[in-house]
Amino acid sequence: MADKKGNTSQDRRAVALSEDHERRHFIEQYRKDHPGVSADQVEEILDRAAASIAPSEDRTKLVAAVEHALRSS
Repeated sequence: MADKKGNTSQDRRAVALSEDHERRHFIEQYRKDHPGVSADQVEEILDRAAASIAPSEDRTKLVAAVEHALRSS
């Protein structure tokens, strides 16, 4: 029997930043939700924010870490 295809709810809760398409999607989605922030700003802070929550890839924690880092800079 074949495995189910597609994202599970667990997949949607995580961001695999090592995957280019997930990284781009995170940046685009963040900018859509926060129009005053440039893609360069988000990308610049993203790695530092991810390192601060490592080894977690939890989307909610990552967004909070990016927001905190952007407010601090």
